[in-house]
Amino acid sequence: MEAAADQIRVTHFLPARLDALGVPFAAICQRARVPQALFAQDRVVVSTAQWFALWRAVGELNTDPALGLRLAGAVLGGPYDPIAITAFSARSFYEGLLKIARYKRLFCSEQIAVAQDGDLWRLTVAWTATREPPPTLLIDAMFASFVELGRHGAGEPLYPARVALRRPPRDRALYEGFFRCPVDFEAERDAMAYAGAVMHAPFAMFNPELLALIEPQLEAELRASQPPQPLGERVRALLRSRLAGQQPTLQAVADELGVSVRTLQRWLASEGLGFQQVLEQARRDMARHYLRGSALELSEIAFLLGYEEASSFHRAFHQWEGTTPGQWRAANRARP
Repeated sequence: MEAAADQIRVTHFLPARLDALGVPFAAICQRARVPQALFAQDRVVVSTAQWFALWRAVGELNTDPALGLRLAGAVLGGPYDPIAITAFSARSFYEGLLKIARYKRLFCSEQIAVAQDGDLWRLTVAWTATREPPPTLLIDAMFASFVELGRHGAGEPLYPARVALRRPPRDRALYEGFFRCPVDFEAERDAMAYAGAVMHAPFAMFNPELLALIEPQLEAELRASQPPQPLGERVRALLRSRLAGQQPTLQAVADELGVSVRTLQRWLASEGLGFQQVLEQARRDMARHYLRGSALELSEIAFLLGYEEASSFHRAFHQWEGTTPGQWRAANRARP
């Protein structure tokens, strides 16, 4: 996916939140040389340079070393932010993080990466429009927002196994007390590491009905922001996002693409594809995803892929991979 242009969408709660914490927002804007009038607009967008300047100014005007850890909402979004709602409504902490990483790039030149590293899952953040190191308070707020995501979704804090910070050692007790884990300073990069059981912790607020209302619009905006891709890939990606206990029909996909069934069939045929073939490709993609990255039972995965019987899923998977789903999971799950 292409990253967004050099832009950061800022929550409207930021000025009031900073004022309430004793750091006057007007003074922050003045020190950062960012026009305060920007924040009176309906849609507040700043450049990465302005965003970093604001956070540096907060650090210069503040004497509380824990302030960044108290500003999770400044980067996670307010209670009505569609990306935050989507993440809170996800099936698990892992899926919530993936949703933030996927949809936040619509509005921010910010890249969140979640990758398995041995027995742990590593979480990093980068700003694609600059090579300048991010302000330490911004990293604090980002990392605190991931803890807040877990607390909100699971009903209790989901703490990392280890945190790495690039900055020199400072306030170690504060950070280790907040994250409840060892914190390494002067690291190569800022990162959080989570145990697999924590990463795949289920969310009590899982709400597929709400996701079905919000995600189609976000997906439509993603498609509009991306360069054209082969129709088969578009249909496959759409099917992957719709496989959740149902089998999307040819008619439903045609409706979402705004074309007739015959036109969709003709377009797919021009690429040497049929709808059922693309559906099976999407199922295979999602089967591998669930087996490698979740603790779901095989019967649950079969249901999510739209199979009425688990045995049908087993037969299909064996045709795809030449082995059973359980054997494939055992051989592939621990790989980075």
